[in-house]
Amino acid sequence: MEAAKKRNIAGGERYSHLFPQAVKSTLTIRKDANVYHTAAFIPKVVNETLNQTKLIAEHLKGTTLTATCSNIWYFVYGHIAYKKDKDGYEQIRSPARAWHDRFSGVDCDCYSVFISSILTNLKITHTLRITKYAHDYFQHIYPIVPTEKGHITIDCVTDKFDFEVPYSEKKDYPMDLQYLNGFGSMEDGMDELGKIIQQRFSGSKRSPAPAKRASPSHVKHAVKAAPKGVNPSTHIKTAKSHKNPVVSPSGKKLKGFKKVIHKVNKVNPATVAVRNGILASMKLNIKNVAKRIRWSYLSAQEAEKKGIDPQKFQRLIAVRQKLENIFFKCGGKPDNLRQAILKGKGNKDRAVNGLDGFDGMVEYMNEYTPIDQLLGEEIHYSENVEGMEGLGQFGEPLTLTSIAAASGVIA
Repeated sequence: MEAAKKRNIAGGERYSHLFPQAVKSTLTIRKDANVYHTAAFIPKVVNETLNQTKLIAEHLKGTTLTATCSNIWYFVYGHIAYKKDKDGYEQIRSPARAWHDRFSGVDCDCYSVFISSILTNLKITHTLRITKYAHDYFQHIYPIVPTEKGHITIDCVTDKFDFEVPYSEKKDYPMDLQYLNGFGSMEDGMDELGKIIQQRFSGSKRSPAPAKRASPSHVKHAVKAAPKGVNPSTHIKTAKSHKNPVVSPSGKKLKGFKKVIHKVNKVNPATVAVRNGILASMKLNIKNVAKRIRWSYLSAQEAEKKGIDPQKFQRLIAVRQKLENIFFKCGGKPDNLRQAILKGKGNKDRAVNGLDGFDGMVEYMNEYTPIDQLLGEEIHYSENVEGMEGLGQFGEPLTLTSIAAASGVIA
């Protein structure tokens, strides 16, 4: 998808005072990049550059949603030229840098950052859409604004406002405005969802019959288990387990009961969200938990070589086992949890070997990356499809929502 013709760009000097001075550098995500990488990276750029479009956003604000979107499209189309990035490279410019380069031109990804930043400042809900055309791969990206009657397209590569070139396939990435105003606010906003999930696990000690009454372990003790020279001040909050509501002298009934919980919660939509959130949090190293827990996969000899205190090492193993227990009760497979930890951002330096180490692609993923892409085909199938055949479609879970559902466990 490329512009059909070269456009005449207005000078725009009278607007330059509305933008900060541009840093004369362009961030190249990577060689051999694609639109998936761009869609995952744009929220980060928007989050870090909101101040750059605060003034122009107020200037472009109209009396209606359509008028505002129209003002944004005409401003960007008339003042910033289009120039396709070199094949195999994805260059993401900040809004200030895009304004600085407006005469030489920017690509659709820079348009998307510029427009999304303005929409976010105006608190307008919007989505990033990636599309396919003649090729068998996604090649274009632009923002759309949902409305009661459909959506408004703000694609400044085309020569018409609210026009969408027919595509062969599309994927949408909602831009969460709470997230873009700070990750903490997202957590606060999803707090009630976390409480609902916790309530499903806790409850009466009287009867072992309902699977949802199983109670997971909670967290209390601080653990400092990082090896010498590797983030020694980090810690993990863990907790002593509550007394298990299911009592059995032999332990066999308890083991069998846990298997029942596991099977029931395998298909429970609430616990599906929690286990996806746990896996996503580990893969993305949310709150630095995966980076700490990974050391527990070392052998005692390896831990000793890295200077980890034996007592702290055992406590760290206990933390990981508690997380595995929660994950298993949610219907998950502990081996998938291990893969998410060791192949995720927390093990980027490959300090803990195993499972072929760090998955390089995850470096360009975030809370907006589709859950199937973030977890990988095998883990996604194992946790979201296998054993759930014939139960109908739950709908593809959103990564950001899943992380919020698991926030209580991760905290």
